[in-house]
Amino acid sequence: MAYTEAQAHSRSSLRSSTGTGTGTGGRPSLMTDHSNPRSSFGSQRLSLLPSKTPNLSTPTLPTPQFDSDELLARAATFETEVNSAIQKIKSKIVENTEQWVRETAEAREYDREVREEMKIAVAQEIALNKTLQKEREEAQIMTKTIQQLSATYEDMKQTRSLHEAQLDLLRKEVKAKREAKIALKKALDEQVLKNKPELASYESFLSMRIVGVKVDHIGFVFTRISEQDWEQEYSITLDVSQHEFSASDCSPDLPELPALLRYLNETRDFYGFMKKVRQAFKSLSKK
Repeated sequence: MAYTEAQAHSRSSLRSSTGTGTGTGGRPSLMTDHSNPRSSFGSQRLSLLPSKTPNLSTPTLPTPQFDSDELLARAATFETEVNSAIQKIKSKIVENTEQWVRETAEAREYDREVREEMKIAVAQEIALNKTLQKEREEAQIMTKTIQQLSATYEDMKQTRSLHEAQLDLLRKEVKAKREAKIALKKALDEQVLKNKPELASYESFLSMRIVGVKVDHIGFVFTRISEQDWEQEYSITLDVSQHEFSASDCSPDLPELPALLRYLNETRDFYGFMKKVRQAFKSLSKK
């Protein structure tokens, strides 16, 4: 609405500056004196105004077209892809962490069992040493047992080396994922910088700006609503931390706010919600 009034005002100013009169029905008259060069020049200026009769030699001003639906769809698609990628990375990290915890717990349990066996073996060895002279057969059995324990110890060392190698591999994977996440954040920051000029143009066109309030809270400030004061600000702050959106602040208060939030949560139509909020502020300013 602000754009329409500004366009009408510019057209009115253009009519005044060109000195055109009015014809039948209050329409601008394009009749000029072609014998007068100044009048001919004036007709060229008047030809910039809208006319019911198209003239191929007369240039027309382009009308800006903004496909907000396509922009919102692309933004939603991009957000979905980013969230999906982040969720996959988080799931993989959690899965690897759980696997490492299980393997570590099993290794600790195995180590505890081996230590218990080693304690038993040492006790047996001491007892056998005391009776070595009398019980050589038992000494041979103990020697065999020691050999078995030595083999077990070697197996344990190999298992430990394997676990250390797996731990190093896991650390490398975590490092690579961290670097990938940093690169993704950098790319997102660069994209934000690229989007800032476009966002500024939309804020100027829609007479609305977006402000960061705090984590998971987005503020929307509207202007050009009150006919008495175009610069008066009307604002609403949305809490987006949960699946169901809610309003943490609204100035001035809107009686229709609960119904508007219900519409947003049911349809997920953020663009439509912003339009309804602006219309509600507009209606409130006229009371």
